[in-house]
Amino acid sequence: MKKSLITLAVMAVAGAAQAQSSVTLFGVMDVGYGQHKTTGEGGRFIKSSGVMDGGNAGSRVGFRGTENLGGGLSADFWIEQGLSFTNDEMFGARTAAAGHQVDGFSASGGSAAVNGAAGAYSTGTNRQSYVGLRGGFGTVRVGYQYTNLYELATLSGYAIGSEGVQGGDKAHLIRQDQFGGTRGNGLTYISPAFSGITLRAQYGAGAGRESVSGSAVITPTQLTLDETKRMSVMAHYSAGPISAAVAHTKTNAVSSARAINVQTTNVYGALSAPTTAAVAAADSTRTLNQVGASYTMKVAKVGLVYSDGDNGNLGSKMKGLQVGASVPFGKTVPFVNWGQASVTTAATGVKSEDYKLMQIGVRHNLSNRTTAYIMTGSTKNDAAAAKASGFTKDQKTVVGVSHAF
Repeated sequence: MKKSLITLAVMAVAGAAQAQSSVTLFGVMDVGYGQHKTTGEGGRFIKSSGVMDGGNAGSRVGFRGTENLGGGLSADFWIEQGLSFTNDEMFGARTAAAGHQVDGFSASGGSAAVNGAAGAYSTGTNRQSYVGLRGGFGTVRVGYQYTNLYELATLSGYAIGSEGVQGGDKAHLIRQDQFGGTRGNGLTYISPAFSGITLRAQYGAGAGRESVSGSAVITPTQLTLDETKRMSVMAHYSAGPISAAVAHTKTNAVSSARAINVQTTNVYGALSAPTTAAVAAADSTRTLNQVGASYTMKVAKVGLVYSDGDNGNLGSKMKGLQVGASVPFGKTVPFVNWGQASVTTAATGVKSEDYKLMQIGVRHNLSNRTTAYIMTGSTKNDAAAAKASGFTKDQKTVVGVSHAF
């Protein structure tokens, strides 16, 4: 009898502990067959086709968990890893752009005239990784997180199309790298909802540290100062069929001219001989204002994203507008997406990038977690500089299946 009581007590304690904390495995697998063509002046072209990572949602796998600390307080964590299911490296690569999925094409060329000049693969596979506390005061998170910029432009549902396919790849996020990017290290505070309004404040940097300094090591100009500070606020309103948000981001970047010590490590852990690399001075204050909204009716949903950015001493201004609509017919949801975006040199008023975008597609919900789709779109750069020296039109069509687990 005593043994039975002890066993029941142990089971009760274990059950209570399990109820107080939980860990969930989640992810997305999106694979399709696509055709991608990029063209330019003078007969320039790039073509690729075949089985590829799909265009509906970025493939990923992750763990999220929460622990009940009592008194209405919970601790949360989130680890999310980007994947490329059609790349032989899989965990070592992430499909992070609408560029050609061809080995050897760098994903760093997103600032080119069109994405065709760059690859889709990135080795920056960390999508998010943070810990946080949640209670009556709201939520506080610290770590590597989505920025307000990305939350409004992509995750809030105002962009109807897909940023993984041309026609939905630029207007909502025009030159986002100038304003802190889509994710970075920092602190985030999310308030409780008041009358449908939620406030979200962020402070942090980019993928690295907020500030780095040091004394001379090799030369007098050895690393002395490198600072990046990003501050952002967003207000989100949701009530019935209406959802809207506004966000303001300010990024300060300061660095001195310097020479840094560069060393590499081989597979045995041995360091190479030190070399120096020059880094130019940079000092700029950049601001970005965004507006997003959607209205959901019985027969359709319409949404828009607008952005207006100024990168200060770097001397250019960015504007983007994306408008989309979807019309559900039961489980089948056709959609259309249109956009335009530009980068203008402040001193001359000349557009160095001038995009026109169009995307159409159909999503069919096979279940709550599985979606079959077909989508096609094009992004065209009408800037004179692009016509003179680069690729000017990017087109892509993808048929695929996306499964969330």
